[in-house]
Amino acid sequence: MIPNEDINQIRSKANIVDIISSYINLEPKGKNYFGLCPFHDDNNPSMSVSPEKQIYTCFVCGASGNVFSFVQDYENVTFPESVKAVANKIGYNLNIDVKTKRVNEKYFEILDIASKYYINNLNSKDGNSARKYLNNRNLSDEIINTFKIGVAFSDNNLSKLLTQKGYTINDLTTIGLSGEGYSIYDIFQNKIIFPITNERGEVIAFSGRIYNNEEGNKYVNSKESIIFKKGNVLYNYDKAKSEVNKKKEVYVVEGFLDAIKMHSIGVKNVVATMGTALTKEHTSLLKKLNAKIILLFDNDDAGEKSTLSAGEEMLKANLDVHVVRLSGEKDPDDYIVNKGEVKFKDALKETISFFDFKINYLRKSKDLNQSKDLANYINTVIDELNKTDDEILRDVTINNLVEEFGVDKELILSKLTKNVKPIVIKPKPKKKVRLSANKKLSETVIYIMMQDVKYITRYEKDLGYIPDKVYNQIASDIVAFYKINKEFNIADFISFISESDSLDIVLRIINDNENTEPIYEEFDDYLNMIHKWIKSEQINNLKNSLKLETDANKRLEINDLIIKIKRESDL
Repeated sequence: MIPNEDINQIRSKANIVDIISSYINLEPKGKNYFGLCPFHDDNNPSMSVSPEKQIYTCFVCGASGNVFSFVQDYENVTFPESVKAVANKIGYNLNIDVKTKRVNEKYFEILDIASKYYINNLNSKDGNSARKYLNNRNLSDEIINTFKIGVAFSDNNLSKLLTQKGYTINDLTTIGLSGEGYSIYDIFQNKIIFPITNERGEVIAFSGRIYNNEEGNKYVNSKESIIFKKGNVLYNYDKAKSEVNKKKEVYVVEGFLDAIKMHSIGVKNVVATMGTALTKEHTSLLKKLNAKIILLFDNDDAGEKSTLSAGEEMLKANLDVHVVRLSGEKDPDDYIVNKGEVKFKDALKETISFFDFKINYLRKSKDLNQSKDLANYINTVIDELNKTDDEILRDVTINNLVEEFGVDKELILSKLTKNVKPIVIKPKPKKKVRLSANKKLSETVIYIMMQDVKYITRYEKDLGYIPDKVYNQIASDIVAFYKINKEFNIADFISFISESDSLDIVLRIINDNENTEPIYEEFDDYLNMIHKWIKSEQINNLKNSLKLETDANKRLEINDLIIKIKRESDL
């Protein structure tokens, strides 16, 4: 557990605008800042960040909270881990272990043990031939250590080690380390082992590569499991994040060896798709990086087609997409090996926009000396221009068509849809929760209490109870928080109730009343109305008791009590 004192200190020192802007672009507008919400497919800035209240709100999907909840949802980590992450960003020394036990923790433990086992193998005398192979591939000892590369020998010792540690055969087969035939055996044998990590740097799978001219498949990869889905992972994402944040651009390659080789020559802002087609999950991860995307796929027909489909998918997510094509070599690994680091880095400078790549790709299949092909090509380019609202791009492209092919500019302009922005389908806003009169009354009282501490005192003194269990708990939490801290800050209160089931309701109350000015002078009236609600609940309970009571004298007592409550409460 992290002490509340530390949580409050970190929250008060962390400016929510600074923290969130390290993840997404924010622009000032009035007293707040706005940006694209990372928690839904947002094309128009719908997330508002309030430096005054130190909270954020998305007016489309309803995401809201303080600096910790943003990091928690963005990084997909636990609350303690989000506190630790914010502490690191602001340089706050939080010397505490924040790891929590997860449902699938044992699988992470198994893979961590396996990774260390493979590394020990590589560092042993028997691992010399594997290390020599890696060094001959220009992978230094530093790179081997950075990427935790190891080796699996031709034995079943890993399975034996893990079962001795108490893990079951089912655990090992589920996670893809062992197989079961006449006896249990290691899946990875006689292979160089490359760990695959998630965005937090935890090992979730392995890829094994032959290294001693052994026959069979070049690669053996972990099967998909409860913690590993190929389409959800970008190789090197965890190591690339900090470098991407500095450079504001990220290279996307197809193979993890391409990423390792680029990292080895100092190009560390690189991730790999593990050889799969780009998925929406990949796009979401890339969007989190808040950087220019540079596609650097293999230099063959398949690589070109992958570049085209990946670029289209990224444009849908409103990403800034560019392309580099390597001439003469199949992929970055081959290019660096055969042409060298300097020429490779020069090639990286030849970046073109995805639009230009697509236009060049479209013309490859045309014979532009043929009138029909030329007309089809120009019409296709016009179709592409109609998808963009970038007027400069339109003008430059049209002028290029006129200059290269002698086409009449007015004719092109007549086919161009002017001043039409791309159609954006906005997500449907979250429907406002319909509340009963009493629930609305409770939320109004709670909101006023969160705006001015004197109403917290008034509530505790004059009422102190709300008949609804959830709202009563929220009001009690507000009172408790104020008594502990001697002040009330919404962002700190969100941290205070971060583990409570009522957190979502509190966030909704804040969001629903964001643009509402509280009517403080009616607070006493609201308390009186809740007081009547309490008495009404008492009367209903007494009436229910009356239905069950058979004793005449007791029935008279209950009736008298009902009349008394009605008279005193003016009901």
